Amino acid sequence: MTTLDDVARLAGVSRMTASNAMRGKAIVKPETAARVRAAAAQLGYRPNLAARQLSSGKSHIIGVTISDFDLIFPAELAACVSDIAQRHDYQTVLQQTRFSSDFEKRMLSSAAMQVCDGTIICWPSGTDAPIVEFGKTHPLVVIDGFGLRGSVDCVFTPCFEGSAAAIRHLHAHGRSRILLLGLWPNGLERLETAPNSAALRLQGAIEALNELSLDCNLAKNVIPCAWNRQAGYETMLRVLSERNDFDAVFCATDPIAIGAMRALVECGLSVPDDVAVIGFDGLEDGAYTNPGLTSVSVSPQDMAAASLDMLFGRIESDSEVIIKPRSVTVDFHIIERGSAE
Repeated sequence: MTTLDDVARLAGVSRMTASNAMRGKAIVKPETAARVRAAAAQLGYRPNLAARQLSSGKSHIIGVTISDFDLIFPAELAACVSDIAQRHDYQTVLQQTRFSSDFEKRMLSSAAMQVCDGTIICWPSGTDAPIVEFGKTHPLVVIDGFGLRGSVDCVFTPCFEGSAAAIRHLHAHGRSRILLLGLWPNGLERLETAPNSAALRLQGAIEALNELSLDCNLAKNVIPCAWNRQAGYETMLRVLSERNDFDAVFCATDPIAIGAMRALVECGLSVPDDVAVIGFDGLEDGAYTNPGLTSVSVSPQDMAAASLDMLFGRIESDSEVIIKPRSVTVDFHIIERGSAE
């Protein structure tokens, strides 16, 4: 059986350096770490996780909860978390909540979470109090826990900023009668009590509409629908059967936009000549529509990296040292593919 000593010998480093390199420790120079990993791969070395857990008191397992694996962006995010964690010699245990607050509560108290060194909760659906309590005793990062800022470590999607940028982009390309698809007219009422992605995207869009002196009739121009392709398609068909007084559509997600574009084309409209369409996510799928889907692009790789950077900091910190909850909002950019230009 290949041991860490064998890896160290082949790489020409000490056992401690080899160990630190395999754990992804920053104290090891990148070129040295690469040499150690190459030696490990050449020898077929696999860390003995059971022995490591006994010696360190850590399982090297991270728990990750995702709202729904059927949604493209959450699934891509989970894959990025798994890939980055593996490079740091951590394994991931993935669960989906299906937006169930009851499942979320059971998950937080489950035996599986107790053996994890840390947990990432994506798009929490339950009340904030159980999550805050969990974070007091376990390393925890929450993605888009908009009501948890200042209580636990958080990583945020730029919902407000990205939506405002999408409206400005449409206006810059001559559009003035803009529908908001996949949002709810009463969404702003949630901002004070239960802020979420949809409410913040609506708020950002409204701010840009007002800034540009464009029609901001929520009851008329904000069209609710689920965040998937089928809902975008069916909702746009219904809208087109009732009206054609718009020249652009901002969709809350890319899957909605992809479905809406199909409905527009089936009804004999040209995208973007008759109706411009812009989405939110920057999914790769949008590069393969015709025309390509212009979108507010948010990198799941960036979100995963920011989340794990915070989580590893918690896991590796001295338990006696108090670290105040931190918050990071990832960057975005408009990726132009033709549907809104």
